[in-house]
Amino acid sequence: MKVLRVGVPVLALSLAGCAGGPVPVAVPEPVAADRAGAVEYYTRVQRDAMAALSDAFPEMQFRQSDPATTAYCEMPDGSAGTTVFLPIHLSDRPVPPGQLERAARVFEESLAGTGFRGARSLPVETGLQIRMFAADGSSISFGSYLAATVGLTVGCYPDRP
Repeated sequence: MKVLRVGVPVLALSLAGCAGGPVPVAVPEPVAADRAGAVEYYTRVQRDAMAALSDAFPEMQFRQSDPATTAYCEMPDGSAGTTVFLPIHLSDRPVPPGQLERAARVFEESLAGTGFRGARSLPVETGLQIRMFAADGSSISFGSYLAATVGLTVGCYPDRP
């Protein structure tokens, strides 16, 4: 796993998936006591969301496109933590024409009970982008334009042996 250190002052909770943005700060309701447990939990959530989408749209089979990366983050007590950007998965095909609302519903329903809420859909004429957030600073996204993609960022967690 490649490590990326970001040395920007903490200003606010950030869900940015790009290097150079504000350093994320952990918030309440963690899903695990440490980074390894959170990555395990969210990997399962991401896999379940992709399985639900592939079941509903068999032409959309997801594959990993990039390796996972990590970045420094600061815990509320000022100690160091790590944010993990899980591998982005994509399919060779987008959501079929006329099925964007159905795909959004399948994605959102697959996340029921996982801690994600606040879906924000950004529909356009030919595709969509949804991002949902968890209280620990994690976010999951689903998009479909030329291909369908699912990405997940694990919020700030302490590194414990």
